Amino acid sequence: MKPVLFLCILLLASSCMKEIDLEHMRPAPKLVLNSVASNGEILKASLSRTWFYTDGKPNQLLEARIGLYVNDQFKEEMSLNMDANDYYSFGNYVASYIPVSGDKVRIEVEKGGFNSLLAETTVPYKPELISLKAESFIRDDYYGSTQSRFKITFRDEPTVGNCYLIMVYRGEPHYEYDDYEAPPIYQDEYYWHKEYVDYSSDPVFENKISILDKVMGNDWLSGGGGRPFSDELFNGKEYTMTLKGNSSYGYNPGYPYLEERLPDSVRVYLYTITEPYYKYLSALTSLYDGSLNNDLADIGLAEPVRVFCNIDGGLGILGAACVDSLTVVVPKAN
Repeated sequence: MKPVLFLCILLLASSCMKEIDLEHMRPAPKLVLNSVASNGEILKASLSRTWFYTDGKPNQLLEARIGLYVNDQFKEEMSLNMDANDYYSFGNYVASYIPVSGDKVRIEVEKGGFNSLLAETTVPYKPELISLKAESFIRDDYYGSTQSRFKITFRDEPTVGNCYLIMVYRGEPHYEYDDYEAPPIYQDEYYWHKEYVDYSSDPVFENKISILDKVMGNDWLSGGGGRPFSDELFNGKEYTMTLKGNSSYGYNPGYPYLEERLPDSVRVYLYTITEPYYKYLSALTSLYDGSLNNDLADIGLAEPVRVFCNIDGGLGILGAACVDSLTVVVPKAN
């Protein structure tokens, strides 16, 4: 009886299987352009193409004509940098032009076999970053853990709706040993790394966490690469953003004693960004957030996040930004 039952189950299971040929679903490939015009930095652009699921991960480095226009005047053709020693520009198209605030930047791309691309943006002006204050407090007396809190004050321009990106870095003094029996020696430099702050600690980001996420215990908003926000809550006003940093569980025994060790520093970068760039970054941060909606979207039970695009004729983003920064010492916890 059991073999017959097993055979029936096998036949039922096999009847639910269907081989799908994906090739008839293959769309025509499109060019993908990604670039950010930042005030005071050489303009770079990445050009690639879309690829189909069955292609694996093909080489997408493309040679094309990329024309750069500034304030409606032709500036130059961007050149493909293939110098492998140039880490930050290798594989990108590079211009000699350095954008400044107020410039209208247009990029046009021509590549045989593809639709031509066109994208345009205007470089924004520098944000008004007023002050940065760092605090430290004891989080757990038993384990000796401490936590930092950062208060960033800036003023918003009242005449227009503004979009921003904020990033927090932490600097730790660099020590090395000449002799393991002697105290380590400070090397006159700091190591800087991204501070993984909890962005949910400020009202600007509260609406990014749904009620269901809070019920499920997901009340943390990360953002190692920074987090975008708009001036919806404080348009035209001075605003102080409060963010909590990582917890620290004491100092490495290899460092000098606490009273001798130089303090850490914190550096905040505040960018003014264009609205299309804000929409693009908001979609990316939503994709990386550990939300219930993303989990449901992965199994086809919710609408997936759609990434914003402002490239006519293709995909990608042409954003623009202008940055200000402040650096302060992180005090010892009281």
